[in-house]
Amino acid sequence: MVTEGGTKVSNFLENLPVKHWSTVHFSGCRYGEMYSNVAESFNSWIKDERYLPVRNLVDAIRVKIMDMIVQRRKISSAWVGKICPKMDEKLHDAYQESRTWAVLPSGNGEFEVHSEPTVSIDIVRRTCSCQKWQQDGFPCCHAVGVITSAGEDINSYVDPYYYTETYRASYSHSIHPIPTLWMPWQPTNEDIILPPLSKKPPGRPKSRRIPSRGEKVSQIRCGRCHELGNHNRSTCKEAM
Repeated sequence: MVTEGGTKVSNFLENLPVKHWSTVHFSGCRYGEMYSNVAESFNSWIKDERYLPVRNLVDAIRVKIMDMIVQRRKISSAWVGKICPKMDEKLHDAYQESRTWAVLPSGNGEFEVHSEPTVSIDIVRRTCSCQKWQQDGFPCCHAVGVITSAGEDINSYVDPYYYTETYRASYSHSIHPIPTLWMPWQPTNEDIILPPLSKKPPGRPKSRRIPSRGEKVSQIRCGRCHELGNHNRSTCKEAM
């Protein structure tokens, strides 16, 4: 970046705190998002609009986001639980997984869970030796087993980031319509700046985002080898 941008980029990076651009120095909670999947998902979401001129691109994104906010606000208004439905299902799956494990109390909120491998849990500090609870802000399967065996309310150990009310608050604000009557007039003889020339890289471009760690990826059954996976008959490489 410095080679391409020169002094301006160099000065920008010098004044930019490391924690803002380096994962290893980030002290906050990433809630399980360890990659740039949110940017990749957004880029895929606007794949039809991103080839428009800049002015039309910005307005098309505004319309899509305006509609998305309304739709998500409408969907979340029907939720009755404290935790968002998808995360509530995740809690249920974690409970089912932890039912066969032995939970031994150690005192002062510490527990030992005999899973594979054995882990230690501290429900006071909200930590697990598997590190997933600290990383996601969401109880891992070990923590769910401990909390339920102790008779505690599992919802109180979930970070407010996953609450239904937090989701609704995220989409409580609206993007106001902008009639074309208010848009500035653009002269037809105005010079138009075209995008820079770029060389298309070899190979077929990727169209699917990389799943986050721990994210469940839907699998399909191949019609050739009849195994579950992420390939089909045309891309199957199994020996027959």
